[in-house]
Amino acid sequence: MITRASHASVDVHTKSAGTRRTVRTVAAAMSAVVALLYVVLMLLVRNAELEPGATDTTTYGGYLALAVAYGIGAVILFALDNRTLHLLGVGVQIAVLLLFIVFGIGLLGEGVFEYEAVSDLPIGLWAAVITGAQVVLLAMLGYLADRRFEHSTS
Repeated sequence: MITRASHASVDVHTKSAGTRRTVRTVAAAMSAVVALLYVVLMLLVRNAELEPGATDTTTYGGYLALAVAYGIGAVILFALDNRTLHLLGVGVQIAVLLLFIVFGIGLLGEGVFEYEAVSDLPIGLWAAVITGAQVVLLAMLGYLADRRFEHSTS
């Protein structure tokens, strides 16, 4: 016999699963957008660094690594709903944000904003947009990793 309480339980489970699926889809899209932003930024930085006399060092390899990582993250988020992978994503997000604080802002020396080769690029705007997206992505990954919001198979 189906009771009113069991209908409510099914409705809550269905809404929860739908919300979770939506969060995963938005997180996958956000990760893909961040990957694309890193590719564009990589190309801009590469062109700036290739200017004669611009610099002896290159930084665009770091942007390429980040673009690949976020691209892989987008595929994983789209394909799999796995708490361990979401926790790994949270860890990656925290590491990337900490690396930005240390090297991007220049906590331990010259930061990206003081890097002469890219002084003509609006690095502050790029940093704000990408960091904002990363913080939102961190929140969504945190939601997906939280056991309270896990879907059940029952």
